[in-house]
This record gives sequence, structure tokens and C-alpha cells, in this order.
Amino acid sequence: MHRKVYAATKALRSVGQSRIRRSNNKKLITSFAERCNMVYFGFVSQMSDEHRIVRGLTVSTKHQDHHYCIGSYRGYDVVFVERTDTLLTSGHKHTWHILEFDLNTTVDLPHIFIGSSTHGNGFHSLLNAKYSAMIAAPLEHDTSYPSSFTSYFSLYVKPSQMMKSELLIDPGTAEMIGKHFKGLVVEIHESSLYIYSEKAHLSAHLLDTMIANGTWLARHIDEKSQLL
Repeated sequence: MHRKVYAATKALRSVGQSRIRRSNNKKLITSFAERCNMVYFGFVSQMSDEHRIVRGLTVSTKHQDHHYCIGSYRGYDVVFVERTDTLLTSGHKHTWHILEFDLNTTVDLPHIFIGSSTHGNGFHSLLNAKYSAMIAAPLEHDTSYPSSFTSYFSLYVKPSQMMKSELLIDPGTAEMIGKHFKGLVVEIHESSLYIYSEKAHLSAHLLDTMIANGTWLARHIDEKSQLL
């Protein structure tokens, strides 16, 4: 009996903490949306045709999207969302904060992931499950790539797209990512750039970092894509 009461109390506490966290996040995100010329919509259903679904690595048939925002920022159409889903590999619920940028280039881009080889369990679970053919480029053997990047990040691509990927993410770009993107995951897919955060706690600084870094990288990709 005591075990049942304890379990019920624990469940209620967890629900309460989740509601408080979501309320706090709403304040942070609505303020962020105002600063960045975005419109806040809150919860959106992926079954609705009234909004554009953020796709990329984390899209699934069962994910839930909260704090959906859409707008235009410094020449790019952007969408922000807090996405929650249950990882098939572990059965645990996982939360991502995601910014999607519509790239301006019309060039066919390689599919790229940039993330830590040791951090971000949700990222690695999905990468292994969905894109097992993608491998880490052996950049640690290329002395032109800075250790600030290679000691923390890996560049995941299909072997057939490795040369194009290294033209897009050259040593200079890798150095900037190594200095400013720790704690974030990057995906380049088709005409979109995705910036993911798996950090447990959201902050105004994190949101500002995501959009500043994403804008810089989107502009860089648009420029570098002309070399492909």
C-alpha cells in the first residue's frame, strides 16, 4: 500500500514539475519570439495542415510540439519548437529545442550532422536508428582541422558525400563551430539548417546563442554552397 502511495505521489510531483517547467519555458520563449520577430503559437498538432512541421532528425509519427514559433530573422525564414518524443532505443522521454532555418541556396547540399561523439544521447540514438550508413569523417587525421573542433565534434556523412561535406565545413568553419557550438547539434538536410539543443534547462542565453549561431552558419552555407 505504501509503495502505491509513494508511486502515485512521485507521479504527481513529476507532472507538477513538468507543468512548472513548461510555464517557465513559455515565458522565456515568448520573450525570445518578440525579440526575433517571430509569432508564438504554443502547442501544435502534427496532424494539422495549418502549420509547417519541423522535420529533420527528430521528426516522428508520435512526437509532440510545444512553444511553436515562426517568423523571419535577418533574411531567413525560421521556425522554433520544443519537441518531446519517446526514444525507441531506451523507452525514455526526450526533449529537444530546435531552430530550423530555410536556406537561400538552390544547390543540392550533402546531408550532414555535426555533433559531439560523446554527448547527446538522444542525438546518437536517432542517428544510429535512422541513418546507420552515415559515418564520422576522419578529420582527426587532418592537421588542418583545429583540435577545438575534432576533440569535441564529429562530422557525420555518407562516405559518398564526404568530399562535398568537407568543402562546406572547411577548417575555418570547423574552428568557429568548435568555439561557439558546444552543447548544440547541427543538421544540414536538403534546403534546411537545423540547430538542436538537448540541454536540460532552457535559458534566454541559450535561445539567443542558437539563433545567432544558426544565422551565421546559414549565411556561411549559402556562400560556401557555390563551391559545390
